Amino acid sequence: MSKLPIVLIVDDFAENLIAMEALLRCDSFDIITAQSGRAALDILLDRSIALAIIDVNMPEMDGFELATLMRGVEKTRYVPIVFVTAHSPDVSRMFKGYEVGAVDYLFKPIDEQVLRSKVDVFVTLERQRQQLLQVERMREMFVGILGHDLRNPLQSILTSAERSLSVAQDDDLRKALQLIRQSGDRMARMIEQILDLTRIRMGGGLAIRPAAANFRRVVEQIADEFNGRGRTLRLAFDGDMDGAWDVDRILQLLSNLVGNAVEHSPPGVAVTLRIDGGATEFVMIHVCNGGRGVPSALRDALFEPFASSDRMRGLGLGLFICRQIVLAHGGVIEFDSDDLRGTCFHIRLPRRCAVETPLHAPRSVDGRWSETQRSDDTLFGVGARPSRKGVILVVDDDPDVRDSLELLLTTEGHEVLAAADGDAATEIVVGDRARPDMVIIDYHLSNGVVGPLVVRRLRELLNRDLPALVLSGAANDEDNARIPLQNSEQLGKPADVERLLESIQRFLAASAAP
Repeated sequence: MSKLPIVLIVDDFAENLIAMEALLRCDSFDIITAQSGRAALDILLDRSIALAIIDVNMPEMDGFELATLMRGVEKTRYVPIVFVTAHSPDVSRMFKGYEVGAVDYLFKPIDEQVLRSKVDVFVTLERQRQQLLQVERMREMFVGILGHDLRNPLQSILTSAERSLSVAQDDDLRKALQLIRQSGDRMARMIEQILDLTRIRMGGGLAIRPAAANFRRVVEQIADEFNGRGRTLRLAFDGDMDGAWDVDRILQLLSNLVGNAVEHSPPGVAVTLRIDGGATEFVMIHVCNGGRGVPSALRDALFEPFASSDRMRGLGLGLFICRQIVLAHGGVIEFDSDDLRGTCFHIRLPRRCAVETPLHAPRSVDGRWSETQRSDDTLFGVGARPSRKGVILVVDDDPDVRDSLELLLTTEGHEVLAAADGDAATEIVVGDRARPDMVIIDYHLSNGVVGPLVVRRLRELLNRDLPALVLSGAANDEDNARIPLQNSEQLGKPADVERLLESIQRFLAASAAP
């Protein structure tokens, strides 16, 4: 089938069709003709048409009726229509044509130059539309590669590095493994930023899922992250810290701002993070660092994508995404900067930007746990992790991911059953009569199969609510929203190893409870 734009000519007189086709014939588009409105509808529903040139006066179904039917069908709703008529221009009749969807009129006898110029315009527009569609398809493919194909090997790299670090004794080897882990974390952040940028551009902003939370707990998690790396982060809290925010997005916001502040502070100079909850309706966040101020050339575009001039630090998307997170919560972000006092970012967040879930209840009806649901020790990595062991079924079509997870879980003392797809997982349960305590499964398996459907099948076979940890390339629960799954949690790839192990322990403890 030709990929050239198609021009449809509709007229009940064959000689008119022949004459019009002769005037327009060229190599830049194809021409299809129809001698009735019904024949034209069949063509319109079967082919993609760049322009329909329709005679107004036809028996059975005139041009106005055909245009009305076209506008009522999604496939043909936006096809440009040029009416052809032998009548002299009549304002009321022309308005009727425009009301039913015409974009222009041609009056007989037709001027060849006028006809060709009009057709060329709409053919050019169709080519541009096809180019945009191609760009959109490429963008979707690009996002798919980032979301799944690149995150799978990255998951294996980070899991293996974390496991090796836990047993390595040689200092040089530990330094090399730490470098691998740090570089992997940086790559994961870059992937996430590009995906966020794509979502913002396509959807008009970031989607958030607010839940009841305590800001102090969120901030202390960030403090653990940076102080654990030998960085000094000073915290200050004042007033009420409770509210409703998207905890994961707030963590991303603070991590980006504090990370930037640490990178741009002189050695030994502390970064301060102050939360002021004194107001009833909002919370103020202040992130400040010493050192030189923001260069004047960057200040006006600081929150724009790719504004950073230092590509070694990242993609220049961090502050842009920070602003989008704040805007999604209904807040405002500003900054002041000079070479004497350094730079301070000031954020004003509504205390409750949307309907929230209770602080001590699951975050949503699909059974996933909220960050705020965990105890302080679990949430902030304080104290020892429970040592409950179990039988864990790992289902992933990437052998490297399976192997790295199996190594990690075996080292933790769990018994691991591994399967490449849903059929293999079913065979383990049915043929081998295995009774796993939980399943860790990739959302996107081979051949278009999705993990939640496999979990549902396993639950039917086991006749119990098998806990499930779903690993997905889509962030912010996008996949989970498509096929909700009770008694499950979703982690984005690459999953943080510490959080992965905490989630496993939580599921095993819950399933063992009387």
